[in-house]
Formats: sequence, C-alpha cells, structure tokens
Amino acid sequence: MYHTMKSVNIMNFARQCEPRDADTDKLLFQTTKAQLEMLLELQVPHTFLLQYDTLCDPRYVSLFCENRSELTETGLWYEIVEPLTTACGMPYESQYGWKWDWHIRPGFSMAYPPEARDRLIDEAMRKYKEVFGSYPAVVGSWLLDTRTACRLKDRYGVQCLCICRDQTNTDAYSLVGGYFNGAYYPSRNNLFTPAQTKENTLDVPVLRLLGPSPLHNYDGKKFLSPGTKDKNVIFWTLEPVWFAGADARFERALLDDLFGSATLNFAYAQIGQENSFAGSDILSPLRRQIDYLRQKGDVRFEKMSETAQRFNARFGFTTPPTVSASLKNWDTEDLQSVYYQCKNYVANLFRDGSRVFLRAFYLFDETVPEHYLTDTCESFFALYENLPLVDTAVWAEDIRADIGLTLDTQGADFAFARLSDTQAKVSWGEKSVVFTEDGIETRGVTGMTYDLMHTTAQVSAAEHEVRYAYKGANYALLTNGDVSLNDRVLTIRGENLRLIPQRSR
Repeated sequence: MYHTMKSVNIMNFARQCEPRDADTDKLLFQTTKAQLEMLLELQVPHTFLLQYDTLCDPRYVSLFCENRSELTETGLWYEIVEPLTTACGMPYESQYGWKWDWHIRPGFSMAYPPEARDRLIDEAMRKYKEVFGSYPAVVGSWLLDTRTACRLKDRYGVQCLCICRDQTNTDAYSLVGGYFNGAYYPSRNNLFTPAQTKENTLDVPVLRLLGPSPLHNYDGKKFLSPGTKDKNVIFWTLEPVWFAGADARFERALLDDLFGSATLNFAYAQIGQENSFAGSDILSPLRRQIDYLRQKGDVRFEKMSETAQRFNARFGFTTPPTVSASLKNWDTEDLQSVYYQCKNYVANLFRDGSRVFLRAFYLFDETVPEHYLTDTCESFFALYENLPLVDTAVWAEDIRADIGLTLDTQGADFAFARLSDTQAKVSWGEKSVVFTEDGIETRGVTGMTYDLMHTTAQVSAAEHEVRYAYKGANYALLTNGDVSLNDRVLTIRGENLRLIPQRSR
C-alpha cells in the first residue's frame, strides 16, 4: 500500500563566537544548554550540529559528552571561523575583524581556493573525531561547496548533508530554483542540482533546512495581505526566532501543509534554531511545534542520520518526485501553491484569486557545474542556481501584477490528487495540470502567456519550443502548441498543452 514517508528533524546548531552580542560567550553556551535540556525533557530524537569553535571549547565538549543519550546525535556545522583557519595556517580575512563572519568571504568554503578547502574540511573532521571518537554522520551549512561535499562523502563517509532553503538576496547569498523542500541526491558537478544519472550522483541525501512555506518562501511579501506586510519579516519558515515561525497560526498552517494529504513519497521539515539568537524566546515556539506534530501521529521524529538512512532504503539513491503544497492560506488572501519536484525539474503552480500561473519552473542539469567548482568566490556574495524557464524571484518586480507563465485568468480552487508514485494532478473546475517526471501536461488549457520583460536569459521562439541561453547553457521548453514571441511577451497556443523541459542537445 502506498504511503508517504513523513519525517521531522529537530536540528539546532551551535556557534561559540558571535560578534552581535556583547556577552556572547556566556549567552551562546546557555542557549545551547537550554535547548538540549528541553529536548531531553521532551524525550524526542534530535540533532545538534557543532561549529569548529565549539569543538575547541571544553564547556560544549563536556555538555555533549556528559549528556550522551540515544536521543541525541551530534554532527558538524561547517562555517569557516578564525580558529579553523588559524589551525590551517591561513588568515581569516574578515573586514570587521570578527572571528566569525556571516559573509561568504571569509565565512564559507567556496571563498577559499580548492586545495585550501580540502585542508579546512580535513582539519574540521580531525577535530571532531578527536572530541567524539569518530567522524560525524551529518554535516550541515547554510551553503556548502560541491568539492567539499564530495570529499565529505568519499573520504569521510558522511551519511547526510543539509543546506539552507531557497532564498534571494538574504544574508550574503542566494539559492534560486533548487529542490524546494525535502531531500535529493546531488550531482557531483553541483551540490545544488539533483543528479539524473547514476554515474554523476553523489550518494548522500541533501536535506533542505528551515521548513519553507510553499506560499511565501519564494517571493516573500509579494502575495501577503496589507496587514501582514507591515510585519518586519523576511523569513517565511518554521524558524522560531522570526515572526512567522513564532506565530502559532502560521506554524500550524505550515505544518498542516508540509505533512498533509497533498504530499508525494516524502514529506519533511526541519525545526530548531541556531544558538545565535540568545536574546529571543526560541524555546517556546519549538516546544509548541513539537507538541503539535506529536498530535498528528503519522509524523516520525528522527535524528538527521536516521532520516537519511530511511530515505536511502526507500528510494535507492535516486531522487524521488515529491510535492510541497499550501491549499489553504493562513492569511486573508485567496492563494494556493503546489510545488512538484523531481530529479529533472521543479515547478510551482500558483493561484492568486482567479489567476492561475507557473510562478517558478527550473530545469535540473547535472552537467552544469557549480559556479565555484574550480574557481574561488572572490566577493562577499555567492549565487547557487539552476536553469530558469520561468523565474519570478529574479526575473520580476516585487509587485503582485508581475507574475509568471499564465495558464488561466478565471481559475477556481485547486484540488490535489496523487495519480501514482511519480505523478500528481492539480485541478480547478474542468481544467487541470498533471506533473510527471518528464514534464507538465494540461487539460482544458488552450493558451499560456509570459511577460519576459525582466529576463536575464536570452529567450527565443521556434515553432514548438522556447529556447534559452543562460550563462553558457543552452536548453529549451518543448511544447505541442504554437509558440510566438512579440514585444517580449511569450505566447503558447494549442489544445491540452504540454511543457517538456529539455537539456542541451
């Protein structure tokens, strides 16, 4: 009998140094200690990822060594800090003189030459083994370069990796057009891209962090109600420190979405908080989220390595198609959102009132390398992306009228149906979209339009295809309709239109 694997990971990570608090040394440790005590009290499996500087601090070492429990898993949180570069004989080039810096340079691995990346991760793994007696099964970072990821799997046998959810121009990096939520097996050429073939697959699942909202994580404030837009919030996730993750209405609605009936194969959320927000109440929202998930009954709390092991056993190192959807908006707006993602592409079907459109559509190509695979990121900002077919995060203005590929202007409420382990259907009235691993099929949709005013790709139209040239990659969107491009407006006309993303030929 078909069932969705539903997993939640409680993952907190710990830093020892943090320049944003005056009494940082004391506050960070107290926060981590309080997090551990609460989770042991609640008797739920959990994971703590420890940064290199905490491995050098006897208090953190004692905390986790003296409180060993089958419920607690430790791993490595991999941001580059001054104690790590010093141990490797390298300078830490923070323009602020900090020992921890959230900018790409010097805080993340892609900011270092490839050979230096090897030395840095080798030292971090050596130190972890010195403290705990074995290498970690789990390594996480907001952003991790592909060379380091391959070394972690090939040399150290890491079982699970985790990175930030998609975000645009937040902190010092953007991740655009990735596998939206859950887990995937990455390409050896690009950690941000699911692999399509066995020979190019890095056999370690990559989990996406923070429990992103299918409604608002993609473009933030664009479709929020006027009242909610007044909130000073940029993160629409389950992270307890921000307004959304601390709001009981939102968190329950999002947990209902991520673990509801509109799922396929694997449903997932990571909850928890880094210790850097010691001045905020990060325990109460987390406790509330845990209590609510326990009421669901079919959601399994797991350490991150346990989720990875079950994922491997279930899907056999091939990225499965999954769905993340919000069919009931928590706010006052009339919105619905369905993400379908597989090893070949990710697409987001969105409804704003009567408008039904593809808000996002990205092609995955395992042969396209990460921007920093062999080159060093020389700036304070880094970009990880996949090949855009429809992009309204970067290729659009932050106004509600600027949308993607329009399928209908007289839409109605979405209804979701799982057709098989690989296919999902979204219907509204007599019209529908069916997502398959090959592409998108429609019924009742006879025309599509897309204003390409803000695209940074070169886009051209052929008889039955849209052609793209983007940063050295050439690819296409094949259709069974007639394609035209006039004054930057793309139009596709035909009966029961199909959209099949096509890699370079």
